[in-house]
Amino acid sequence: MPIDDPYTWTFNQKEYIHFVLYKGIKIIGYAHIQLWPENRAALRIIVIDETYRNNGYGSEFLKCCECWLSHQNTNQLLVQSSPTAYPFYCKNNYIEMPFNDPDGHEADPQDIEVGKNLVR
Repeated sequence: MPIDDPYTWTFNQKEYIHFVLYKGIKIIGYAHIQLWPENRAALRIIVIDETYRNNGYGSEFLKCCECWLSHQNTNQLLVQSSPTAYPFYCKNNYIEMPFNDPDGHEADPQDIEVGKNLVR
């Protein structure tokens, strides 16, 4: 039975960017970013295949996303982090900062709002 992705509608929207991380020909990671006004962006999803986790792929993939965003003149990348993912973001120099979603979507009450200023 196929799994429906509730976010496939974003594939046709210019303010949503999707990155895929390959190791050889195998997809091992995926990131979904929403571009916001005022040169900000939200990292909606970043995931690494379980068998490849804890080997630095997530941090390198995140750096690639940040680099691309920086070259698009994005100044901040913001995340609503789960408590489990919070140490990952801290390790990658994210600090607590307001998410301020311009679409007004409510976060999970357990989420921790973090972000990073991107510099070129």
